[in-house]
Amino acid sequence: MTRQWIFLVSVLVLAYCVGCTSYNKNSEGLRYLGQARYNEAKVAFEAALKAEPNNPDTYYNLAATYHQSGKISLQSGQSADAQLQYDQALRNYQLCLTHNPNHTEAHRGLAVLYMETQNADAAFKLLIDWYNTHVTSPEPKIELARLYQEYAQICQLQNRTDVAKECLDSAAKMLQSALATDPTNYRALRASGFLKEQNGDLQGAITDYQRSFQANPQQNDIENRITALIQRIN
Repeated sequence: MTRQWIFLVSVLVLAYCVGCTSYNKNSEGLRYLGQARYNEAKVAFEAALKAEPNNPDTYYNLAATYHQSGKISLQSGQSADAQLQYDQALRNYQLCLTHNPNHTEAHRGLAVLYMETQNADAAFKLLIDWYNTHVTSPEPKIELARLYQEYAQICQLQNRTDVAKECLDSAAKMLQSALATDPTNYRALRASGFLKEQNGDLQGAITDYQRSFQANPQQNDIENRITALIQRIN
């Protein structure tokens, strides 16, 4: 075997080992995260990053862990610690998006973080910028629709009914645009069904939920929702 081949094989073996380490540590971290063992999850994800520093999913996993940990601290009255956790979540969401500017979950997580920290302008700017740079993708439209819906709920609680209506109209338009791009996108159909249900269009909601379920039959909750709405109509 020539030196060149020996070098190439060595590189491939090393890359394989690095990939395995990153995958195993990510799996370990996700298991800890599911058990609400946040400190152990952070250690596992940090180890995954050391093995593979450019993996956007690991940055997202770490951000989600800090985000959830910050929520727990805030609920416990530890506002200073919550702020530290949120700062780390923000940093890792942004690093994820640096490595993958089209990372759906990171956009969603960061938008939620902005909303939770009373920064709606930053949340909308984040998703609108994503939409403007990926105009043919349905994902930014779906997330923008969700943000409009959530902001409409806030406005309704504040008796800002005109703004709430505008937001709901914008959400509907975003979902229509997403479905024009991808008519069988189960997430867009699910979101459209929920919006129609909230607006009292139960038959329209059932139709969208059924189409969403056909596109992705793993949604047991949607199947139950369809049954409940049919019973309400009958």
